Amino acid sequence: MRRSVIAQAAVALAAVVLGTLMPLAQTESAEAANAADFDPGYLIDDAIFYDASSMNYLDVQSFLNSRVGTCQAGRTCLKGYAQVTTTIPADRYCSGYSGSSYDTAAMIIDKAARACSINQRALLVLLEKEQGIVSSTGPSQRAYDAATGFGCPDTAPCDPNVGGFYYQVYYAARQFQIYKANPNSFNHRAGTTKNILLNPNAGCGTKSVYIYNNATAGLYNYTPYTPNAAAMGNLYGIGDGCSSYGNRNFWRIFTDWFGNPLRYEVAPGFAWYYDARGGANGVMGAATGYLTRDESNGGGYFQRFRNGILYTSAGGTAFVFNNEFMTKYASLYAQSGGTGWPTSEQVCATNGICYQSFTGGTIVAAPTIGARVIYGGIATAWLKGGGPTGPLGAPMSDTEYATNSGSAGWVQDFQWAYYSASNFGSYAVSKSTTGSSWIAYGGIGGTLGWPTSDYRCVGASCAQDFQNGALSTTKQWGSHAILWGYASLWRAQGGLDSLGAAFDDLRASNAAGGGWIQQFEKAAIVQTTAGTVTRFPYDFFYGYWYQTGGERGSLGWPIAAQQCAANACAERFTNAVVTVRPNGSPLLVIGGLAGAWDAAGGIAKVGPAISGTRYSTANGGGWVQEFTAGTITQVSNGSPLFSPTGPILTSWKSYGAEATWLGWPTSAPTCSANGCVQNFQNGVGRSDANGAVRFTTS
Repeated sequence: MRRSVIAQAAVALAAVVLGTLMPLAQTESAEAANAADFDPGYLIDDAIFYDASSMNYLDVQSFLNSRVGTCQAGRTCLKGYAQVTTTIPADRYCSGYSGSSYDTAAMIIDKAARACSINQRALLVLLEKEQGIVSSTGPSQRAYDAATGFGCPDTAPCDPNVGGFYYQVYYAARQFQIYKANPNSFNHRAGTTKNILLNPNAGCGTKSVYIYNNATAGLYNYTPYTPNAAAMGNLYGIGDGCSSYGNRNFWRIFTDWFGNPLRYEVAPGFAWYYDARGGANGVMGAATGYLTRDESNGGGYFQRFRNGILYTSAGGTAFVFNNEFMTKYASLYAQSGGTGWPTSEQVCATNGICYQSFTGGTIVAAPTIGARVIYGGIATAWLKGGGPTGPLGAPMSDTEYATNSGSAGWVQDFQWAYYSASNFGSYAVSKSTTGSSWIAYGGIGGTLGWPTSDYRCVGASCAQDFQNGALSTTKQWGSHAILWGYASLWRAQGGLDSLGAAFDDLRASNAAGGGWIQQFEKAAIVQTTAGTVTRFPYDFFYGYWYQTGGERGSLGWPIAAQQCAANACAERFTNAVVTVRPNGSPLLVIGGLAGAWDAAGGIAKVGPAISGTRYSTANGGGWVQEFTAGTITQVSNGSPLFSPTGPILTSWKSYGAEATWLGWPTSAPTCSANGCVQNFQNGVGRSDANGAVRFTTS
């Protein structure tokens, strides 16, 4: 695949044949390329590729002469090629080309190289790897027309604007400056990791390549394939059906013709570190870049080596290898990003988890997970807790920013827990306890929000608090959320220490006016839509309520705490009061009678019921119920009335109660030192200081 641009208007070109051979030029000593030295991410050094001073046109001519002895009859070799050239004006990429009526191939190569600041040797290698034209004894016209392959598809004629040897050389050189000046406009960029195709057939797959520099990026933009193992296994031959050869051949030809395209010196300040790690034969490999100053994040220096980059800053001197650490670090903008400068070497635990610390965080890599970054306080907590062998394990994600209801912070997914840092504090949510439930509720952005406490246990019951609730766990009942106001109620009632863990989720019901209930180990908490909140222990009353249908039964919701006095207890429900005496059966106080029982003092003043509610048709009808401290009556269409036990009530009952001529009580008794008075429907009852009672009609 070739990349093309539209050049200026085509100009007719005339080719002439040179019959005179130029003298041979001296070239640098070179050795045959060794596939072991090939680095797909570093094909040629920028300082070499963009150096147009390595040769002049006489040197180029001498080199061309050295490549071919005798040309085929009737064919023009490159060493003897010349043509008319036109003037190309300068632009932001090249200084322009001064046309001539007679420019040799060597002159064209040299003038194009100087105009566009591309090494003459690089252009010679490009011509050879594209068409083999430098070494050919009989190149075809097509070889000249598509000399660099620029704008020339393999299956169609060249773009007429860039076809022909002169335009091919000039515009190919210019294109490499376009790549360099506009990196974000192309697929392959220096300082990035790219999955590069192995072959035009996408089914052959890709190879992940970290592209070191602009020259290498340009070569991949020009020919977007990298060699596979088969191509490198037969460096001077054919690989397999998925092999590609363009960039392999560029590196191989340059090495064979001109020597190693990569040569740097280790910075003096790094020599001690480099030598201590074996020098060029050690873990770092040969230097592949110059010492570079970077002012980011407090400033420092770095130098590239075959196997990574060595950094030094106020945080120390450390090496980042060209493995998943470098890929991750580069994706975070390396020393210029939030991770900052490295402060430690890569450290690996026996479980295969490795990490490296930086001024702004820590990068961690684990088998099957890959590399992730941990920032700030979370990184500090991870390291303090044991790092790769600690309770969090390896990170499954990068540190992420999150918010909930105006509260912001950071959260990260680890192998064994989620860890967050916010204005509520820094806490882990274990995946073996509350983690799965927390995530099911939406994690940080969900119903529960940020964790606000550590996971805590009382016996076998455990819980963790969150911004909008809590999660409790038991081995028997699993994990359940205690949400919103119910969490406040739970905590106010003693939380885990008093109520214990929840053994079900909050349940809503529209029965008896509506309400909610959540059951905990030691009691339930009930809240009605009317606003009453009741702690409902699992005692006799709970069992009776449950047996009668719960809130959907005759009792409705519990609406007050249990009351006890003199060995008797009562529980108030929406529709009734249930009272019970020792060894007695439960008796209900219902309707208006229940209200009167409450108003008269409930279990403490009226006592428990000792009879059920009785209806009587006498004297207009009404209801009556007996209690240990008195009787509550209510006539039809009247209000309930409590009459405490005393001489008048006792006598009234002995005469036949409401069935006598007196009828129902219409007021409570009023008493003084001299006795009591109580009104009835048809008379008045009076008692003296000695307890004697008499009833009169008025």
